[in-house]
Amino acid sequence: MGKAKRQPIYLRAVKLIDPTSGAEVSAFVPAGAADMATAQERGIKIGNLLRADLTRPRNIQFHRLAHALGGLMAENVDQFAGMSHHAVLKKLQFESGIECDVTRTELPEFGMVLENKQPRSLAFDCMEQGQFYEFVRGICTHIASTYWPQCTPEEIESMAQAMPGVAA
Repeated sequence: MGKAKRQPIYLRAVKLIDPTSGAEVSAFVPAGAADMATAQERGIKIGNLLRADLTRPRNIQFHRLAHALGGLMAENVDQFAGMSHHAVLKKLQFESGIECDVTRTELPEFGMVLENKQPRSLAFDCMEQGQFYEFVRGICTHIASTYWPQCTPEEIESMAQAMPGVAA
């Protein structure tokens, strides 16, 4: 079993005065109290050298819109009734093959015998904003072509935006 993924520490870029040189410098500081506590729990101290892969988190409103697509389908398509919004999104991801890793197994004398799709993670720290936007657009296109051919992908996105709890 693999190592559990740790919660990221969110940082904010700020300008500070370096106490040693008196020069203005750019610095990363914990974005809030929870991030500060996580850094302390991990034993991170002033002066420690750290290794990081810095990314910008996705737009939370767009993330909510994506999950509203799941809600829209759960409330209006029998096949998704009773499923969580996230579970619907993952099922649509699998069906469409959008943002999935595909592996194929070929056996001698039989040819291609097995194709496996593995949906990629939609987590904030696993997919950049632009890539996530393309994922949502692709899911809207898939819904339009598979479930609601009378609608355009843009109309489906508008319906999801109208769902309760999704701010524009």
